[in-house]
Amino acid sequence: MDYPSSIRSVIYTTNAIERTIKEIRKRLKPMNSLNSLEAAEKIVYLTIH
Repeated sequence: MDYPSSIRSVIYTTNAIERTIKEIRKRLKPMNSLNSLEAAEKIVYLTIH
């Protein structure tokens, strides 16, 4: 796929964002519910970092 560099950077950024969201959903799905907003924030933080 040969795209101009300006478009390529947007595509790669979008892929990274989509991958991050997929990882967060994968981590949260087994937990039917979270006890608090703080618990959800911890899961998201640990998934991203």
